[in-house]
Amino acid sequence: MFVDSQPADPGIHETAVRMARRCRHIIQACLREEEWSDADREFYRVCREELEQWRASASRHTGREVPRP
Repeated sequence: MFVDSQPADPGIHETAVRMARRCRHIIQACLREEEWSDADREFYRVCREELEQWRASASRHTGREVPRP
């Protein structure tokens, strides 16, 4: 389960930030510049949650920890 107050694994954090910015870039023309950081934050939450779920699922299936992204 995703919890905002928990620190992210550094690899997941870095990957989620990159993904969030790329997602925002797709819709950036529809946003005012002051909305960019809000979009980054929302995309980050979704990307981080999905990456953490993927890693947990992959670890359960393989029985070992999945390497960092």
